[in-house]
Amino acid sequence: MIYSKVSKVSVFSILFSICLAFGTLGQQLPQGAQQQVNDNFSDDEYEKFVAINQTLAPMQAEVEAKMVGILEEKGMEVPRFQALMQAQRQGNIMDATDDPEEISTFNEAGQEIMKVQQESQEELQKHITDNGMEIQKFQEISIAYNQSPKVKEKVDALMAEQNPE
Repeated sequence: MIYSKVSKVSVFSILFSICLAFGTLGQQLPQGAQQQVNDNFSDDEYEKFVAINQTLAPMQAEVEAKMVGILEEKGMEVPRFQALMQAQRQGNIMDATDDPEEISTFNEAGQEIMKVQQESQEELQKHITDNGMEIQKFQEISIAYNQSPKVKEKVDALMAEQNPE
């Protein structure tokens, strides 16, 4: 989701990465970083995308708070969890830590985070479709936002129009 505040974007980026690392969203995204990105969307699609993102922000903030709460409950900071997640993704978690307790905590937190994300995913998807956009189209625009300067500029401009500060 795209947020108007940088701090929320940063937290979401970290947590989105967590979800990808544990496989929940990664299965839905196209494989391969070098794939050609669709950057041709109608004005109506852009407007729906921005409107949906703005209504998803409070829902996603609640999910993010739960995820961060899980890490806090486990006594693990987000940056450390992220470092372990990156090491795991690269197949060398033992290079990041040789502490079996920390690995266990990381795995427990990851499983709980994945459960929270899975529970919220259906609700978020329903919200997207209830607001007139197919999940695949929403994902296409989301991916394009992160990979296409043209799409990012268009979405950011619409967000600025709707949320002048």
